[in-house]
Amino acid sequence: MQDTPILSIEKEADLCNLFMKEFGAQPGWRCYPEAGGFDILAVHDDGRQLGVEAKMVLNAKVAEQILPGDRDEFFDKPGPDYRLVIVSKITPASAGIARMLAMLGVLVLVPNQYRSRQGDAYSFNFHNILEARGSQTSYGQQYLHDWNPAIRCHVPALLQALPAGVPSPVKLTPWKEKALVILALMRRQGFITAKQIAAHGHNTTTWTQPAGSKPAWLTKGAVRGQWIETEHMPAFDNQHPELYEIAVADLAAVAEKEFSLG
Repeated sequence: MQDTPILSIEKEADLCNLFMKEFGAQPGWRCYPEAGGFDILAVHDDGRQLGVEAKMVLNAKVAEQILPGDRDEFFDKPGPDYRLVIVSKITPASAGIARMLAMLGVLVLVPNQYRSRQGDAYSFNFHNILEARGSQTSYGQQYLHDWNPAIRCHVPALLQALPAGVPSPVKLTPWKEKALVILALMRRQGFITAKQIAAHGHNTTTWTQPAGSKPAWLTKGAVRGQWIETEHMPAFDNQHPELYEIAVADLAAVAEKEFSLG
């Protein structure tokens, strides 16, 4: 039983919180919310990954979200070793979808309800779902299918307390991580150049040009070729403060090293 039981499952975020709390307690596993294109990306110390999508109601939409794209393998698109769907319940109307996904290699997992001191509570059962090397399955129960991706999903540089399974989630992507470095560099220098933006793998026009009716993030500086921040700059640092502080500290360390060498 959990020390603090989950007493209700009313929204997708509740499912995600329960999963991250319990699966993250499994030896060697860490759960990253809103990472790798999934509601949750669980990563093991040995590198294995589990992509998880959460839905209150099992439907065809979540089936489309959890399965790889038709040509992902051809283009070596990153993916996790295992794929899993968590739902609040499976009804007679959705049982067929659960069976179909299982046959395609995606298990649909539902939290079990039990009685706690505080009342009815919920908990997942992860027994025998992960690949057990050198062991056989019991009673025909299959382990999670190993999709064996050529390239695994990008793992965020920092495990942050972001909410998962919420509308319009704040996602930490490789693009966002590089944007934080660009932002830290710009603020340290007081400006940024197009060459520096491009050196971090970003499209310069994303930063310097308007997008439709939205104004540009940067404006021309006093010196030709330099760009400076405007009030329209997205608050990437507020979305991911810990990672931004790491970017700032890394730049300071590089500057200090260069000064000492000089």
